[in-house]
Amino acid sequence: MSRTPQEEQGIRALRSVLMLVILTFGSVYSIHGRAFPPHGNPIVYSLAISWLISITIAVVGGAMFFRVNPALFSPAHWEKQGEIYDRTGIQAFRWVLFHSPLGWINPNIHLRASRADCNRLLREMNTSEGVHWLTCAISVVLAISYLRHDHAVYGYVLLLIRIPFDVYPIMLHRWNRGRVWRVLQRPARTL
Repeated sequence: MSRTPQEEQGIRALRSVLMLVILTFGSVYSIHGRAFPPHGNPIVYSLAISWLISITIAVVGGAMFFRVNPALFSPAHWEKQGEIYDRTGIQAFRWVLFHSPLGWINPNIHLRASRADCNRLLREMNTSEGVHWLTCAISVVLAISYLRHDHAVYGYVLLLIRIPFDVYPIMLHRWNRGRVWRVLQRPARTL
């Protein structure tokens, strides 16, 4: 039995909400509802506090980044072909996102088979990239404060997990933006 596109979209949205709720409640539970001072396993604590920071920023700041001038996020000339990101293993990271539940977190960042949909896609990528930049900045400041206040292990772990949870998603958005830019530069086909 085949599903309609609306049913598929509803299933993706439900999966996304379920994933957000599970990760949020799991994070709150794992830090025992108390974020400061850092406590427990440094990896579990860092993952939980990172998730709580990112979900807060996504809820509060997501709309702000959606309205930001798209030129702020436009790729530099050296980024547009994507070769710099290909060297970092970004395609392997992309594969992991598409083939794991992590890809369920934001199911809407997909191009819907039309050039006209590119502007919507670019705005959504800008929003997501902005949230990752802000999450990274706040987490780095928090990690530095941990390093300065006798919680060095928590600070180092928090810095290390920025790589897969912020740095690689930012690079993936910039790589994808270059791909969309190349599509928009091609002449439109006429029937």
